[in-house]
Amino acid sequence: MVTQHEIKQGMLVRSSDGEKLGNVVRIDESRFEIEKGFFFPKEYAVRYDEVSGIRDGEVILMHGRDQLATDRGQASEAGVAAAEEIRVPLVEEEVTAGKTVQEVGRVQVTKEVVTEEKQIAVPVAREVVHVERVPASGERPATSGTMFEEGSLSVPIREERVEVSTRPVVKEELRIGKEVIQDQETAQATVRRETADVRMEGELPRQDDLDEPTAAAPEQPPLGRAAGGGRR
Repeated sequence: MVTQHEIKQGMLVRSSDGEKLGNVVRIDESRFEIEKGFFFPKEYAVRYDEVSGIRDGEVILMHGRDQLATDRGQASEAGVAAAEEIRVPLVEEEVTAGKTVQEVGRVQVTKEVVTEEKQIAVPVAREVVHVERVPASGERPATSGTMFEEGSLSVPIREERVEVSTRPVVKEELRIGKEVIQDQETAQATVRRETADVRMEGELPRQDDLDEPTAAAPEQPPLGRAAGGGRR
């Protein structure tokens, strides 16, 4: 016989004919309970001597589905008069879309320094020496300060030289702009939904049959008007 230590909470329970009954929700010393669901309207208690064995982590009972349904009907026979509602949720997946910002590219701007020779025309001035020897006009007496003295005379000759320098000047600029364009994309996902197939077994009364009016009893003739010939 299976003991209490072999049954774990959350294990799947099946009938002897392989029908899925539910999961173990509570474990006691003498029995354990199966969760309520479509097969059991409320939690169903099972004794350990009703377990046939444990296979692949699932609890297998000795009874089949039909016998369990009969036991369930007998257990609830005393409360047939009370109305009971069983709610079976049907789940459907919905698609939700989210957005993330991802980098799809870059604009790479690279600057290079190019060296080239450039010529410009600069006007310059320079002095040119002209030496001319001519006879003196007329006879002038020589001054005493300049007679018979040796010496030299230095006359500077000048010219303009070009000095070249450079300075950075902004000639043009690159303007890189970004704008946001609204677009629309179609997202596709596979979703699941639950459907229910309701089957009735046995001769169960339908609500339509309960709502039909019962046949009226034949009308009785009123007193004092019996059939036959009577006195006027």
